[in-house]
Amino acid sequence: MEKKSNTALLIINYGTPENSGKKAVKKFLKELLDSKHVITMNSLGRKILVNGIIVPSRLKHSSKNYENLEKKYGMLLKNHTENFAQKVQNILNEKADVYTAMTAGYNYMKDILEEIHQKNYHKIVTVPMYPQYTESTWGKALDDLYGFFKGKFNIPIINVFDMFFQDEYYVDSISKLLTKNLEGFDFERIVFSYHGVPLSHLKMAHQGKTCEDYNCQDHYSDATSHFCYLAQCYQTTRLITERLSIENKKVTTSFQSRIAEGWTQPYTEDTILKAAKDGVKKIAVITPAFVTDCLETVIEIGEDVKEKFLQNGGTDFKLIPCLNDEDFWVENFCKMIDKML
Repeated sequence: MEKKSNTALLIINYGTPENSGKKAVKKFLKELLDSKHVITMNSLGRKILVNGIIVPSRLKHSSKNYENLEKKYGMLLKNHTENFAQKVQNILNEKADVYTAMTAGYNYMKDILEEIHQKNYHKIVTVPMYPQYTESTWGKALDDLYGFFKGKFNIPIINVFDMFFQDEYYVDSISKLLTKNLEGFDFERIVFSYHGVPLSHLKMAHQGKTCEDYNCQDHYSDATSHFCYLAQCYQTTRLITERLSIENKKVTTSFQSRIAEGWTQPYTEDTILKAAKDGVKKIAVITPAFVTDCLETVIEIGEDVKEKFLQNGGTDFKLIPCLNDEDFWVENFCKMIDKML
């Protein structure tokens, strides 16, 4: 990219392989998992676990999933992020040069930071595209960001945009997204599905206390919940449903992924299957922890969970797409970050 500004805007998204080939997927898995913010153990033990057990055991299955994704939809996270960044650049013009980076795989963050550093920008405005805080996203992204500049010369001013789960422009964008996609769909239940995290991460967020101690499910306080993913997810659901006047009895908050027991509950798949067995025929699902569609949204929920819902008595399943590169989201995003540029 030709340098046109002294400010670089760095948009950080979830990781993704560049393509579905085994080499790209293997690189992605290693970069994704080899972090203390993802697997909380010592460096040597983590490397042995990741390179010797997890990656070899998951590579074939993960490659197949990404092959399925690429064949049907393309590499969504990569493509939508690039389109989004180009639209943002068109609005900002020479106010900032827009870069995208991933925490693993394609456009690996350390490579992009090297490019930015070589161009001697005076300021870097960084926006991790994670509305809510988790260690595996925010923790890893910020550790990689600040760690890159350790020991370097010509260090620019680095401004990081905070979690935006209750920012007016984000809430407005999700509300517009729902209104657009639910038109004509008479849903009986809407599930707000968030990515799951280990309960141990929530305990770390509260310095050893628990979400029950702070009533995180029913109440958000910046003083006690600034790093609490669960509190922020429930607050996201409340803000959006209140804005759109959706009846509480029609709304459920759940958590999608789990690797083992001891993760945030209720689980999305269990929640949706129970709804089907309870007689719910029409269900809508939205994934507000993701601003960009990816394997976890369109395949795991949009295909796998949908199939099980229909097999268990449901008749209509609607997955609301992520914000992706919707024009109203691009415009709101630029307004949201404008004060930092």
